Amino acid sequence: MSTMTRRLFIASLPPALLAMRTAAHAAPATDLELIARQKLEPAIVTLHRRLERLTSTLTFMTTGAHPDDEPSGLLAALRHVYGIRPVLYCITRGEGGQNSIGAERGSVLGVLRTREMQEASRSLDASLAFGGRGHSDSVHDFGFSKDPNATIDRWGRDRVVERMTWAFRQYKPDIVMNCFLDVPGQHGQHRAAVVATFVTADISGDAKEYPDQIASGLDPWNVPKIYSPAYGGGGGVYDDETPPPPTTLTVTAPERDKISGATFPQMGEWSRSCHLTQGMGKWREEPQTEWQLHLARVAKGEPAKTESDIREGLIATVGDIAKLDGMPASSADALRNAQGLIDEAIADYGDPVVVVAKAVEIAKAISEARKQLPQELRAQVAHRLERKAREIDLVLATASGMHIRAFTDGEDLKPGDSITIKTLVEAPENVVVESAEIIARKGLTASNDQLSVAADAELTNPLTEQFDPLGGNGDAFVRLTAKIGGHSAVLDVDLEHALRVVPAASLELKPDAVVFNTAADLAPVAMTATVTNAKVGDLKIDLPEGWALSPSGEASDNSGTFDLQPPAKPGETRFAIEPQLLGKDAYAINTFTYPHIGRSVVPTRVSVPVQTVGAELTGLKVGYISGGNDKVGLWMKRLGIDVVELSPADVEQGAYRDLKTIVVGIFAFGKRKDLAKAVPELHKWVQDGGHLVTLYHRPSDGWDAEKVPPLFLKIGSPSIRYRVTDAASEVDILEPEHPLLNKPNKIGPEDWANWDKERGLYFASEWDKAYKPLLAMSDKGEDKLNGSLLSAKIGKGRHTHTSLVLHHQLDKLVPGAFRLLANLVQPA
Repeated sequence: MSTMTRRLFIASLPPALLAMRTAAHAAPATDLELIARQKLEPAIVTLHRRLERLTSTLTFMTTGAHPDDEPSGLLAALRHVYGIRPVLYCITRGEGGQNSIGAERGSVLGVLRTREMQEASRSLDASLAFGGRGHSDSVHDFGFSKDPNATIDRWGRDRVVERMTWAFRQYKPDIVMNCFLDVPGQHGQHRAAVVATFVTADISGDAKEYPDQIASGLDPWNVPKIYSPAYGGGGGVYDDETPPPPTTLTVTAPERDKISGATFPQMGEWSRSCHLTQGMGKWREEPQTEWQLHLARVAKGEPAKTESDIREGLIATVGDIAKLDGMPASSADALRNAQGLIDEAIADYGDPVVVVAKAVEIAKAISEARKQLPQELRAQVAHRLERKAREIDLVLATASGMHIRAFTDGEDLKPGDSITIKTLVEAPENVVVESAEIIARKGLTASNDQLSVAADAELTNPLTEQFDPLGGNGDAFVRLTAKIGGHSAVLDVDLEHALRVVPAASLELKPDAVVFNTAADLAPVAMTATVTNAKVGDLKIDLPEGWALSPSGEASDNSGTFDLQPPAKPGETRFAIEPQLLGKDAYAINTFTYPHIGRSVVPTRVSVPVQTVGAELTGLKVGYISGGNDKVGLWMKRLGIDVVELSPADVEQGAYRDLKTIVVGIFAFGKRKDLAKAVPELHKWVQDGGHLVTLYHRPSDGWDAEKVPPLFLKIGSPSIRYRVTDAASEVDILEPEHPLLNKPNKIGPEDWANWDKERGLYFASEWDKAYKPLLAMSDKGEDKLNGSLLSAKIGKGRHTHTSLVLHHQLDKLVPGAFRLLANLVQPA
């Protein structure tokens, strides 16, 4: 290509040196997005951040069970003070956790938390890898646990270790740090991650273990050091029953980052604020300059020792590589020179012209060392030099003044589609763009500026398995080669917005779950089918004997309404409606959008569970105040309860006063300002005869034990002491004659059967003597807890508080949960 003083090169291909967050589809970024990116990423700051990477050849990997387990403040310090590359390894996707910002649960929540983890990693300039493959994989977050060995056995011990072994061999960490301790009082999944880390470290260097990995091109890898926190993991959730191990190393950092002026805890919160589903992101006023670690294991069985620097005994810099025995003299000289130039370039980062000249020399030295690297040093050195080569090319791109964009001109793709990918490169006259090549996964074929999707291509997996802040992410990216100062820099540039392959045809079948209350008249349930890129006539739905699905109402080629009719006496039964569309499993396209992660698209096989439940109802109208984090109001309606959804205006105006019962959803006192403000009026409503039913709240959800409940009721902390994680744990009835356990349904042992994930959490720990505990339950080997269901007569009314995870059981269509809920909404 010819050049001008400043030329805009246009290639029909993709780039973006710092990838934009996923948004509506693969089309170009909007004007506002481009403005925001430019504003938040000044070139001088980007240049310094990229130069920082060159100061270290170390990789520091954390091993955690869930997104948000990583020690973000420490990682920010290691990255920006020491130049160390962070790698975050997550065993699960966090799909069993809570969601403080929406109603996504299960597999879709796993996608949401995966996206949050990607953005959290991007903020830390960290690579990311997952062990879990999603909700259908045995390695997934199944909720809280207390036993590490039971957890790892449930995941599949060999599967967990094999995948972590792959990560050790792929990323070759010099240092691995457990995010938590394997001690009583800690989350069993956190403890299981620690167990897996040490098991994996014992075998990852043995080529006989998982030989398929070696055959695929990975080398054995012995992790030189493993650290554990020398601090507890208590707080409001966990319990420090066992003191932490002794400190053998204190990582130190300045009070503030010299580029941003932020403290390292604050920089950590830039990352943690991406975990909004877990309610994270806090302003950290006090700086932290020290982090205490315990050297738990070193390679070759050497005893742990006290250290003054985390880099001790490791190949920590380009200069250290030059010192290795067996390094050719010319290569060693070049690397020593490169180390000096790295130090100088950082000092001169305010002068990009000077940085370019020095970066070109650094690139030449690294290239020379890679060419002459002796075979006996490759296992320890090759990956370090390869990473430095990629990092220096990014330095050159920024210092030379290149601005690169890559995007497509269309929507999401379907099998058989093709799309144009465009690359825009703005560069000065001394930069020559030599080539731009689309790199795409299997099933996608690139030809010039066109990307074609094979008819049998797999759908895009929204559960991304890896992320690299240097680029090369997604189903397709652009590999751009540019001549800068005589050096050919190779840049892997991500698309501005992720390219996705979605099903050729999709189905929306509503409702997404069906409950028939056999205690009431069995009327048909209306179901609506809407198809895209197909016709309703292309649907095939098989049902169990006695069940029928018949057309009703008006229909078109793309939509239709059907009546699902049960048999006269269905009994208690459960099945799933799993349609075929165009002769294949039907998929729904689930989408969700949040500002911190953009838009995600989740193809999900259509499977509508149908459950019969025998739940007598009171016939009363019930008010429901939602915090937006559960579907309890919807389930009450589907059960046959007359539900009034109370809006903020309804609460503020007292529109609930004529109701006999009000149910408050999970987290609602913390999410609804109108509800928090109305607490005194609600208390008066209870005194006058109303029945207030509150579903579980965390202490942080605006639950003031002295003010929010009508009488004192404290939620236990740390929560590990006040939860029952065994979904099959025995339930003792403490008040057998209490109306809430007898009217209109007699609650018996069968109602506690087939619960999912756990019984409950955030149990009450203390309460006013007016409250009666109705149930007792515990995990194996623990004392019974009485705080899962409490009820008190207050004036003419009643307050009932339950920490049972009813909302989750309703989502899972557990019959006993529906029957218990039907009782809880009875009048005072």
